[in-house]
Amino acid sequence: MSDDLDLVALWQKVNVELHKGDIDLSLWEAAQTALPLAVDNEVLILGFRPGDMRLGGYLTTPAKRTQIVGIIQRLCGRRLDIQVIEGQSADDWEKYKQRHEAQADQTLERVQFRTDHKGALAVWEGLAADLHKLFTEPQQRRFAEQLARLLIRALPLLAEAEEKAREVEPEAEQLHFTHLNRSFDKLSTYTDIPAPIVALEYMRYRSSRQKRQG
Repeated sequence: MSDDLDLVALWQKVNVELHKGDIDLSLWEAAQTALPLAVDNEVLILGFRPGDMRLGGYLTTPAKRTQIVGIIQRLCGRRLDIQVIEGQSADDWEKYKQRHEAQADQTLERVQFRTDHKGALAVWEGLAADLHKLFTEPQQRRFAEQLARLLIRALPLLAEAEEKAREVEPEAEQLHFTHLNRSFDKLSTYTDIPAPIVALEYMRYRSSRQKRQG
């Protein structure tokens, strides 16, 4: 990964070159504290101990990054970018990469999930916006009667959203279950009514609604 470069020697030379320029105590401290860990895809990985991570920013401002990259290129004949991480060994860099690759995979999975279920998600997210608007309109929400009236207004919105979402994606049972219960939690937060009670009131409302429709 680090080819045949002696990274410690290289970084020591970088420190020497930095001291030949204008006085910059913060930059000098950061460079002296940084640990050269590896070269990966033409990037020099510089590690800092947890308590020293605050110094990493002094190496990665656009001007300082350009300065350091230029020094490295003059010293070894290669243009190596730099990346700062929290770590003290090449193993720490490997663990860092694994974590970020896992996060990237999760992001791709979330993007794919949203693509696959964009219709139902749009309905549930629209409901969340409607509930937020309902409960944040200027009014005296602190009174129990007012909160109860708002809940009564919210239940039809929830029922209509659930019906529409299930029509759009009848097979996405887990998605509907998750967002329905999130809605109970949001209504609980808005009304100070326990979520199980909100769910019970919703079940009663939906049962009555079905009887009227039937």
